[in-house]
Amino acid sequence: MSKKELQAIARHMLHVYSGILFHHQEFEAGNGEENVYAFACPEFEALRSQYPLTETAGKGSDFSRARKLLHNLAPRLAHCPWYDNHIPCNALALLAYSLDQPEHGINCLNKAKLFAECCLALGIYARRVRIMPFSPYDFDNHVVTEIYDRHLAKWIMLDPTTDGYFIDADRTPLSLLEMRSKFANGEFITFVHSKDSLKDIRKLREKYLDTNQYICKNLFYFQVEQYSTFGEKGKFLHFVPLHFSIKETQQANLKYRMENLPAEQEAFRASLIERADKLAAAPEPERTALSSLLKKPC
Repeated sequence: MSKKELQAIARHMLHVYSGILFHHQEFEAGNGEENVYAFACPEFEALRSQYPLTETAGKGSDFSRARKLLHNLAPRLAHCPWYDNHIPCNALALLAYSLDQPEHGINCLNKAKLFAECCLALGIYARRVRIMPFSPYDFDNHVVTEIYDRHLAKWIMLDPTTDGYFIDADRTPLSLLEMRSKFANGEFITFVHSKDSLKDIRKLREKYLDTNQYICKNLFYFQVEQYSTFGEKGKFLHFVPLHFSIKETQQANLKYRMENLPAEQEAFRASLIERADKLAAAPEPERTALSSLLKKPC
């Protein structure tokens, strides 16, 4: 298949995913829970002493410093979608395991956590966010980091897997909610690499059609790690469009997987059945009000 044909497919799928978002722009009211940010962890001091985070980030706005840190770390972290999460999910352990070690690839879940903690160690508000697709038959999602820039007074998405972020027609870096709205309403938006020149952003939009459609696919709902601190506490806040059930989507996903399980993976059936039984007994995850996602953290 030619490059032109692949671009045509990516453009078509971008229109499909944007259309899904267009019809689901209102979110559930939800509860008033908020994110919690902890900067005083002793492990963050260890991070700063063991790695040149301060020197790498340099001076400037929160976004400028985080972008420089992103570009320094992202190319040095090999990607492995099949990584089994056997290393503790914190920046100290993950950097020791994976930085400049291409044989030790990690996935987006761990890259986003690693990067968020490095930003927190520099006093930058940061949170890990799972971005999720609409279809219950889509087994893929993505995980990114959002940082809060005090100069622009807004949240900005940075992706340590792709080493980039998204901008609008004014070249303003965007939050996940802004990205979702731009895609849904057919407005200009494109991915840019952290070292791209922004002189010709329309050319960049064509260059990154595949990345644009992939991220757009995964902007249907969000799961935000509630406690931005060293290590994991296991609590996520759920931001969900009106009339969408996370539980029903997960149940349909498990049913589909069991009905289409390849013969060579039959050993996994018992664990899938166990997960389905636990899910059936569990309540629908609580939803959180969108105002919490928009809230200024400082």
